[in-house]
Amino acid sequence: MANTCIRSNVWMIDRMDHYLRNNLQATDEEIEYLKILCALKSKPIDPTIKLQGPRKPSTVIDNFLYHGDFGHAQNQTLLNELGIQHIINVCDCSLDEEIKSNFNVLWFHIDDTLNVDIRQHFDQTSSFLQTCKEKGEKVLVHCQMGISRSSAIILAYLLR
Repeated sequence: MANTCIRSNVWMIDRMDHYLRNNLQATDEEIEYLKILCALKSKPIDPTIKLQGPRKPSTVIDNFLYHGDFGHAQNQTLLNELGIQHIINVCDCSLDEEIKSNFNVLWFHIDDTLNVDIRQHFDQTSSFLQTCKEKGEKVLVHCQMGISRSSAIILAYLLR
């Protein structure tokens, strides 16, 4: 299911060229670099590449807050090993029913596009994280690749 959610946003950058240049003062070089990054994101992962040891999410705050990707959130063995009890899913892909039935999942269907206002979710996710922290319970915050949406949620929480 994860592969069906990966898609390229290069076409959107082309359509937003005027906005990027005029409102954000993006240069030709910056726009081309953004296109390259978006194209890389859409490439499938080579299954022949073997990872060194088990791939784990990043620990943001020991025994509380973890930052990861869709693969981490779908790996029940890993989640149990880390003692994760809650998952904040901020991508456009739903988790498997088994994960949703065994963990407290807070899901915000957030597309990975330039025009999405993720700020509207900061209050609810920060409140959720604070409640979990007060209870001493562990949380994984993830998006598709573990790069932008989940990072924004975590940074908003840390800044509060």
